[in-house]
Amino acid sequence: MNSLTFNSIRKEYVSVLERGRPYWANRQVNILKVAGMAGGHVQNIETEPIIMPVKLLIEGVSKEDLQAKSEELAEWLIKDEVMPLVFDNQPNRTYFAMVDGGVDPQEFVSFSILTINFICPDPYKYGPEKSLNLSDAATVENEGTAETYPIMEATAKESVTSFMVAKGDEDFFMIGQPFDIDKQAIEQYPEVVFYPMESLVGWSPMTEGFFFDDEVTGGYVSNGTVGVVGGTSFSPTSFGTQRSGWYGPAIRRSLPEEIGDFQITFGTSLYSNGNGIGKVFALFLDENDKIVASIGLINTRMGTRNARVLVRMNDGQNYRRTRVMDYPGDSGSESTVFSSRPLNIQLKREGNKYSARTWQVRDGEAHARHAEDITSEVIEFQRPIRQVALYFAKYGSNPSLNMQAIGLRVRKNNTLLLDDSLIPYIAHAGDKILVDAKKELVMINDEPRTDMKAFGANYFGLDPGENHLFTFPEDAFDTSLRYRPAYK
Repeated sequence: MNSLTFNSIRKEYVSVLERGRPYWANRQVNILKVAGMAGGHVQNIETEPIIMPVKLLIEGVSKEDLQAKSEELAEWLIKDEVMPLVFDNQPNRTYFAMVDGGVDPQEFVSFSILTINFICPDPYKYGPEKSLNLSDAATVENEGTAETYPIMEATAKESVTSFMVAKGDEDFFMIGQPFDIDKQAIEQYPEVVFYPMESLVGWSPMTEGFFFDDEVTGGYVSNGTVGVVGGTSFSPTSFGTQRSGWYGPAIRRSLPEEIGDFQITFGTSLYSNGNGIGKVFALFLDENDKIVASIGLINTRMGTRNARVLVRMNDGQNYRRTRVMDYPGDSGSESTVFSSRPLNIQLKREGNKYSARTWQVRDGEAHARHAEDITSEVIEFQRPIRQVALYFAKYGSNPSLNMQAIGLRVRKNNTLLLDDSLIPYIAHAGDKILVDAKKELVMINDEPRTDMKAFGANYFGLDPGENHLFTFPEDAFDTSLRYRPAYK
């Protein structure tokens, strides 16, 4: 049976009857015409996406069975991002496609015929993935007929201030700054503490009736309880005695030291199912138990699956406060991007500058990335943080949601100390760097760090044929490269 595999999934009742496949993607050559000159100059060449109409046969046993299969097909094929698409009659080529438009099926008693339009924003098809070790120098043979973009992975063998891969004498990619013997290397974000949510040892339940004074991220502490789930996260096991407004259990602990400028990363989840209201926050307090910063997820609308990211500064009196990030997801208030998977939320404070960003890690890749920055002259927002509280809350008599705190990392932020005499480390022995040239993404230990990209560096591709690559600093990394040959 001639069929297809989409998103690594096949359906035994689906057959491909016909496939519209162009030999290559449509090209548009744009010509600049000059008066008095025959012909013109080539300005640029635009390669259009590939559109492939595919006629499918859907087999069933009855009209009711076909209706059930139509819902299964929608779940399988309707995705909000491109997925790998492989046809049985072309098993060594992969397209990256998504469904475009609707369908008008011809339905019969035990089968239906329908045509689906797959659109491939990337106009090329790809061969099987290849990998090799780069060492300090290597020659990479791209067997395809088009430029392809590699994924490079490097594990540091020592502390370094830069990572660079050069292609011949023309292209290079680099993060950080090359080591300079005349400069002192320092930690830009030295870690103060990391709290994996594996044990409640060191965390103390907060007193019932304590009030977190922030109308959005705060509320009353109840007599509920928090437990460890699966040895990897904290979650409320009880919300305690019901009351009006926001209420729920909270636990807290003191930080090892008072921290001024900081970089905080909170791993959390709020699984909105459309039948509940809830929020989970890491609240950073000063020495007087007053809120300085709040980081977390919240859903305030019953009947929706939308979880918003909220990062907020508070002056400690709840008189002046500001939102560094209030983000519902890529598709707005109906987005579910933050409702089904764990999420990392990060807040940086550098003097009067505040930066927040989000990302999820799926199969080693970063998704759901978003960033916002603000500047505020409110001096109270710059108060040192001395303790952290984890607050899990529901609202009144409304059903609660599944919520978890997964991990918390607190670092100092020495950015304002940097000058021409100092150079920051970017990695230490054992740290892993990933560079995805196609997605223009840099990750260090699963954290996006595209901000480290050096001026003038580019996410270069591998040309058809031989490519000579060199890594620097020499003998400082174990480096490998993955790529898929691209075909026009």
